[in-house]
Amino acid sequence: MKNHNGESRGLVTCVRLSKDTRNRLADEGSKDQTFDDIINVLIDKNHQEISSKVKIPTVIVGENGAELVQ
Repeated sequence: MKNHNGESRGLVTCVRLSKDTRNRLADEGSKDQTFDDIINVLIDKNHQEISSKVKIPTVIVGENGAELVQ
């Protein structure tokens, strides 16, 4: 079995899904994608969306003290 990066993996895990969830996953992908591929694409998209929403504050330290910049 190959993962979403095309690397070969020997370990396979079974995940119990309802038929509705299985069909929803199938609708998300194309015929040449495995469920593993589809799930990894969805996870990657989710991580990108979360990181684009996270704002890391910056502190600028100068002669007159520190200032928090959003």
